[in-house]
Amino acid sequence: MTDPTGQRALARAMEDTEQLLLYYQPIHCATSGDIYGAEALLRQRRQNGEVREASIIPETAEESDGDELFRLDSMLINRAYVDAARWQEQFPEVRLNVNLSPRELQEGNVIERLTTLVASCGIDHRKVNLEITETSHIDDPEETMDVLRAIKEIGVGLWLDDFGMGFSSLSHLQHFPLDGIKLPGGFIRRLPEDERCRAISRALIQLAHDLGLRVIAEEVEKQDQLEFLEEHRCDYIQGFLFSKPMPLEPFQRTLERS
Repeated sequence: MTDPTGQRALARAMEDTEQLLLYYQPIHCATSGDIYGAEALLRQRRQNGEVREASIIPETAEESDGDELFRLDSMLINRAYVDAARWQEQFPEVRLNVNLSPRELQEGNVIERLTTLVASCGIDHRKVNLEITETSHIDDPEETMDVLRAIKEIGVGLWLDDFGMGFSSLSHLQHFPLDGIKLPGGFIRRLPEDERCRAISRALIQLAHDLGLRVIAEEVEKQDQLEFLEEHRCDYIQGFLFSKPMPLEPFQRTLERS
């Protein structure tokens, strides 16, 4: 169901892009706690100056006009590449994770755009992971596969977001040239108490590893969740237990202290 409040907020933000901010949530190695990378998350500044803790959620964006979503995605990628180039001057191994919409894959000349960004800001493509939202509708899987292969050829990593939440999960694993998957908070929040979530999370981690993929668990907020994920060899952790999303400057200070 469409969220009218979210739609209005998105429309206002697109009219005044100064409202739109990029925050970065660190992604940590599950065993060492070291920072592996950071996901770029879109935030919106309210009229009173406060920043909404919740993102302009993907559901709102997906339900919006296609042109608005395309502009939003393009803006996010452009800003995130510039920011990542700044922190990688001092911390070259810390990766950027950023979402890529189906519209970008199908209509956005994404290879040309990414190559242009590399030339303009100096970021290393090998330190970028593009996240494809698993629940997004992809009109032409064959064409999408060709684009994804081209993205891989220039060195960019590919991750499947929200894995297990959509009907095409296993098909994407079979056909797309992926580097990893992200386990959504819908599974993680109920760990370790919920027996079914334990079984699903354990099976998905094992499946990913059997296919040579790595795993990021999202929305990890409790120590017992971390212990379960460590026990079952999840590779990376993202969530409030380690770090909340933050603007670029605090994120850079976090890197300096780590």
